[in-house]
Amino acid sequence: MFEISLCITSTQHIAVEAVLEELGALSISLHDAVDDPVFVLEVDETPLWKQITLTALFEEKLELAPLQHTLEEILACPLEISIRTIDEQDWQNTWLQGLQPMQFGERLWICPSWCTSPDPFAVNIQLDPGIAFGTGTHPTTALCIEWLANHPPCNKAVIDFGCGSGILAITAHYLGAKSVLAFDHDPQAVQATRANAICNQLSNCQIKVAVANEIKDETCEVLLANVLLQPLITLEQNFADTVQSTGKIILSGILQSQLDELTQAYQTHFDIHQIYIKNEWLLVEATRL
Repeated sequence: MFEISLCITSTQHIAVEAVLEELGALSISLHDAVDDPVFVLEVDETPLWKQITLTALFEEKLELAPLQHTLEEILACPLEISIRTIDEQDWQNTWLQGLQPMQFGERLWICPSWCTSPDPFAVNIQLDPGIAFGTGTHPTTALCIEWLANHPPCNKAVIDFGCGSGILAITAHYLGAKSVLAFDHDPQAVQATRANAICNQLSNCQIKVAVANEIKDETCEVLLANVLLQPLITLEQNFADTVQSTGKIILSGILQSQLDELTQAYQTHFDIHQIYIKNEWLLVEATRL
């Protein structure tokens, strides 16, 4: 296990987090860098200081030079980044203690395997943290799960593009989807989705998983894509060809500042009619024209 650390300002953390999550960060933590306490917070607001020490955990060691170059280009300023090896068992014991069952909507729970569901009669999905993105703790994933919980895809064909851990595909199945296809360009994500499907008593026939950079020869009534802005823009035509007329597309992984760019890319084929916000991240719900 490896930990990287860098000092940033309060206006830089979202961009840095997005890059680190794309690189596979297992967790990201923010800490006060200069003992500058925050005394007043709004409900649901993330406490931020003027100077922040950001730490991120990775399973494999990163090359610091390319990472530093990428972040400095995005932030347009120099950065100092440090890396250290940490004992995996110590990190796991500390971090896992803080993971608890999470409720979405009235009847859906995401539960780590070591926890008992608070409601045995609810829809309970088992998911442990692993190498692929998506446990329900990040706002973009939480927004997607909340949308599914409030809009169950009963008897609908669903595609989860950029499936990560498989949490959205598994959730869609247990909320009544008639078929679920899960795609990701990362073979590790495909492996994680298959493993998590098995943990939730699902077969390959119930959730089909494949490595893919785009969707070919498939159609659906609901398409979920929890990825970053540029892939969403690049794949717009591919998604338009995949979503059936009057079908839904659910886009997440977008910052509030990126909404206009996304809207411009999707307005030809989709009617954007609902936007949900969580900690500066957006979920966009649209209908295929």
